[in-house]
Amino acid sequence: MLACSKETSFESGFGISTASGTLKDSFGNCQDISVVGNYVVDSTLDDSNYLMVTATITQGGTYKIFSDTANGYWFKDSSYILTPGTQTFKLKGYGKPILPLTSVFTIYFNTSYCSLSVIATSLPPNGGGIVTPPSGNYFPTTANSTWTYYDQTGDSITYSATSLTATIATKTYKLFVSDKKDSVLYRKDSLQGEYFSYGTFAADSRLIEYKFLDDKVALNSFWETDTLSTSTLGLPIIYKIRFTIDAKNNQYNINGNVLDSVIKVKQEILVQVSPGLFTIQPTATAYSYYAKKIGLVWLDFPNYSPAQALKIKRWNIIK
Repeated sequence: MLACSKETSFESGFGISTASGTLKDSFGNCQDISVVGNYVVDSTLDDSNYLMVTATITQGGTYKIFSDTANGYWFKDSSYILTPGTQTFKLKGYGKPILPLTSVFTIYFNTSYCSLSVIATSLPPNGGGIVTPPSGNYFPTTANSTWTYYDQTGDSITYSATSLTATIATKTYKLFVSDKKDSVLYRKDSLQGEYFSYGTFAADSRLIEYKFLDDKVALNSFWETDTLSTSTLGLPIIYKIRFTIDAKNNQYNINGNVLDSVIKVKQEILVQVSPGLFTIQPTATAYSYYAKKIGLVWLDFPNYSPAQALKIKRWNIIK
């Protein structure tokens, strides 16, 4: 005999709770928030525009993480999560930038909130948002290739690519050494046009991988490292490095060498001035120049006092 019973389902709301959690760590500091994509005036945001937001979930359930609206666009993500713990959420961008300026967004989750800044530009990437295929080898790594540079004092340094490799977290790097006993690990993804280094960066003592060049992205495109840390006078400093394609396919005369198809990358240090909010330190801005089939040809620190630079003098690339 069949008996009637009350149906329970997600549609009826049975068993669904609201997730609990916070955007902040156990010390009350905002956790990592990173910006992905190009933000261009009058260009509607798409799947390439989003935020990666770290939050700690204390109880599973339905959640909504979202921003306010600034300069015509905003970010949000909502779904259901089962597992507690610290996780990363992807907040998709909506709307389109109205003005070419830096906007400060506040991200909300439960009762917690954090801020970050997003830059909108007036120049569409590559004349309309089209990402070009990789355009060539801008950082050769063949064994026994050499590059010799001179600084502003006339001192020289020579780097050599060795046949030695190192595998870290399934990624294989080539070892470069200098006549000053420095060593650096590099790898590249030629199909994606991306070039990476592994080691310490700036004042942070941790070993990390970071992308220093992407030859396929458009003018004014940028990417950032994860947050880094150091201290000054005993005070902790949180910062990150932003890499921006500052020029493409330019010609430069460097130590008498006329080089074409050069990509210029601007490196800026962004220091956290409040949780989730970073500001650029202009005195630390540097520029790296990469020539096709040669590699790094100029490293410039124009705002240092005195200004510093390394310029290539000669090279020997093994085919």
